[in-house]
Amino acid sequence: MAMRTDKSVKSVDRGEYAIAWALLKSARLSAKLTQRQLAVKLGRTQTFVADVELGRRRLDILQLYDWCKATGTPLAAYAQQVESTLDVLPKHLPSAMKVRKPRESAK
Repeated sequence: MAMRTDKSVKSVDRGEYAIAWALLKSARLSAKLTQRQLAVKLGRTQTFVADVELGRRRLDILQLYDWCKATGTPLAAYAQQVESTLDVLPKHLPSAMKVRKPRESAK
């Protein structure tokens, strides 16, 4: 497997993250869980789940393990899905669109 590196793009902005986010959402949907139901299983808020799925928040390895366990997806299976999907895509995906948090409304 060739490493995907582009020195001009920060890792957080790599287009490949969109694949990882989509697969996390897919795991939730396959488990027939709403964002709120998954949040309860994780002991987090619905906003946390939404932020992960939208790429506003990244998971560390233990949070990823918890997400996979809560959706009934073995962590190794998730990793394999990510790897096999990225292996068939073009070497350099466009940078992920930055998702901005909504601005607070002026009071």
